[in-house]
Amino acid sequence: YGAALFTMLKMSQGARKTQEINKKELNTKDSNPINYKNADCDGITWNGNNIQENPLRAYLGISISTLYDLDLTSGSYYAEGYVWLRYKDVPDWIREWDPEIYECPLKTVGFINVVEAQDFKTQLEPSKPTLDDDGHYIQWLEYTGRFYASSSSLDLSLFPFETIVLPLCIELDDLYTGESDVEYLASGQVITAPPSINGYSLKHCDVIPYINTYQTNWGFQYANSYFNKQNFSAYQAFRIETTLTRDPWNSFVNIFLPLVIVMIIVITAPLVAIQDYQTKLAIPASALLVLVFLQDGYKKILPPGLNYPTLADLI
Repeated sequence: YGAALFTMLKMSQGARKTQEINKKELNTKDSNPINYKNADCDGITWNGNNIQENPLRAYLGISISTLYDLDLTSGSYYAEGYVWLRYKDVPDWIREWDPEIYECPLKTVGFINVVEAQDFKTQLEPSKPTLDDDGHYIQWLEYTGRFYASSSSLDLSLFPFETIVLPLCIELDDLYTGESDVEYLASGQVITAPPSINGYSLKHCDVIPYINTYQTNWGFQYANSYFNKQNFSAYQAFRIETTLTRDPWNSFVNIFLPLVIVMIIVITAPLVAIQDYQTKLAIPASALLVLVFLQDGYKKILPPGLNYPTLADLI
């Protein structure tokens, strides 16, 4: 009876999260890298001892083949690439819980910060895991779609000389922490081609493992006993951070050079020997009008209602 009850409870876990989770903003300040094997998530202990002794052990890899269409006003960008999973075997308890994940563990990988979920596409390649030369099964998941970057990642206070971070966040959203033991395994460069984002150059790309926590059990009462806490759940996750820096020469020519020229005209206007004082007074007014248009021009590429001044504003 106990085994049957456990199976019934676990069957509902896979449906506890909807596509709305993909639109959730992830703040890395609250999601620090944690050693999974020693994680206790602020004093919370795991009660699923029978599962923790036999978790899904695997290696995860990821690549970004295309990075383009950065929109600072909406804080989003497009990315394409692959996620893959390598493993030797799958625990039998997963077969009892969800036969589909048992046959294809890669299906438990979900993307957290996806926007426009209706346009987000994934495709398994091949349709079933294949056996590699080293005895591990491997399968790839191709993805393409628009991803969201939080305001903390897009810090524009130094605009137009800013450095920004474009995050891509994935999560094992069908397995609680303790039910999985997945490690990131580097397989060369994460960014396989230079980003196609005008005005920015690639600085570096990092993969950060962490535990993603939610203050909800998604209606699954088994989670309360598993985590020994009410309305709580936690999952293994990985954050891929692509750091880009704006080209300083491009910023100077397009934004600061016109600004400097106008400022020089304003400063030197009183020194110009013009008999018509109306013309002399009109020069600063015309320059001020030009400055207003310059500011309006670069403001159009920034998020509306930015709650802090940029470097361009201060100058």
